[in-house]
Amino acid sequence: MSVMSNVLGSFAPELTKELRDRLEVPRATPVVARAGERSSHNVALPNGCGPVYNEEAFRYFLQVERKRATRSNSRFLVLLVDLTCDAQQNAHFDTATATNLFAAMLPCLRETDFIGWYRQGRVASAVLTQVGEAPGIEVSKLVADRVRDALAQSLPQTIADRLQVRAYQVPSTTLARS
Repeated sequence: MSVMSNVLGSFAPELTKELRDRLEVPRATPVVARAGERSSHNVALPNGCGPVYNEEAFRYFLQVERKRATRSNSRFLVLLVDLTCDAQQNAHFDTATATNLFAAMLPCLRETDFIGWYRQGRVASAVLTQVGEAPGIEVSKLVADRVRDALAQSLPQTIADRLQVRAYQVPSTTLARS
């Protein structure tokens, strides 16, 4: 079994199933990576937006995107969403909250962007491929603000108040917080 088969078979299927059921969208046909390398776990999100990757798969595709950006001398954004924790509250996303979180992030992204877990169950993430030529802090702040607003509207207030949304431009390490 190839590395690509392992990665494609390692999505968070329970999260994508719950998201699909929640949005009541018909199941999309699995995507084939290469001829003969089909993965029964390759479940697409609504509207063909792609899967929610687990940590291992997300980091693999992040590495691929970093190499692509280096070769083409382009930039991309890494968006990180996590919860602050205190003595009474956990910093993990439960399945229902994670489903709502990824569903709220989807409209803020393009079809070429991908989402998943940067840290499984703790830090949700998205990679926005090939961002424009605007200064990094402006693009990062705009994206972080847009996602933060979408999440605040879709998640319970107790969760939304604890969210940290950060956007990093790669290869530059400029950070925008919301």
